[in-house]
Amino acid sequence: MLFLALDIVTIVCNALFAARVLARHPRNISAQIAALIAFNTICHIVLSRQEYGYWIAAPYQFHVGAWAPVLNFARNLTPGLFMILCFTLFADRQRFPRWLIALFAIEALLEGPGRWFLPLNGVPGDLELRVIPAFLQTIFAGFSLYWSLANWSGDLVETRLRARIVLTCVIALNMIGSSLLLRVLAQDSIANYYGHVALTAVNLAILVFLLVFLSDESLAVPLEKKQAPIRPLPSAPLPGSDPELARLVELLERDHIHRRPSLTLKVLADAMQLPEYRLRKLIHERLGYQNFNAFLHDYRIRDACRQLRDPAMKRVPILTIALSTGYQSVNTFNRGFREVMGMAPSAYRSMGGAEARELPGKISPQST
Repeated sequence: MLFLALDIVTIVCNALFAARVLARHPRNISAQIAALIAFNTICHIVLSRQEYGYWIAAPYQFHVGAWAPVLNFARNLTPGLFMILCFTLFADRQRFPRWLIALFAIEALLEGPGRWFLPLNGVPGDLELRVIPAFLQTIFAGFSLYWSLANWSGDLVETRLRARIVLTCVIALNMIGSSLLLRVLAQDSIANYYGHVALTAVNLAILVFLLVFLSDESLAVPLEKKQAPIRPLPSAPLPGSDPELARLVELLERDHIHRRPSLTLKVLADAMQLPEYRLRKLIHERLGYQNFNAFLHDYRIRDACRQLRDPAMKRVPILTIALSTGYQSVNTFNRGFREVMGMAPSAYRSMGGAEARELPGKISPQST
């Protein structure tokens, strides 16, 4: 009875969470994926009540009949959906790898239509229907963790930092446990059922936290990823400007602190004699950046543009300019320059001074 109550409360909380995010952000892709994950979790709990029937008394079982393959298909797509969700939330300025889309499609094929025409018995069936999908799910969970943890220290949005913590806990404790422990290591054992109950309890605790302690605004920021327009730093501190902003301009323009290859948010905060959270707030709210690396990247490109336009540096190799602005390889510099300015550094240099200043890009004309 206690385990049944746990499952029912978890189903209700998942439904409430899905309704909440969809009601607030019906057209947002991240909100739609989050709601679909909640729905898939409900499918998992309902189907588990039937699958664990050997250890559950008859009055407490659920019987889904012909819907079992549909529920199984939905729940097994959850790790891949978590991977996509983490990418949409945290992977700023990146493209989703196509090969991961292909792996996700393969897993969906094995979990759904593949069961109709692939062998179901013996070693081939075990590999195709259990081991390979579980392995792919673990890969998806690994990428979910990667995108949740990558650039953690450089994230400038406090609510996104909290979202990273929540998703890391969900993926580490729930997704990997479901994909690897329950599906492969503890199959056909009562330990599998108790593991399922434990993971359900963890999932419920996280859902209660999301529903009770996080406001709609706290959920909206990481889901919407609203970003203010990028505002370029002035080339010199303005009279009467914010002293913290003026100090940041001084460190960049006079001391060229951005040219240090190993510059981090903490190092810059120490140089400004500011707590990290104050510097995060300054760069995010005053300059419009959500990520410190994006801010640093744009400013280094701004510095490179000045050097490429300088007639006195016309014969200086582009590699030298790349290294002087803080990049550790010319390939990284070239990719970054194309991303911001829309062309190669050599093409920008060949355009000359006045024409080059007219270029559009994330760096405004007056800042380059």
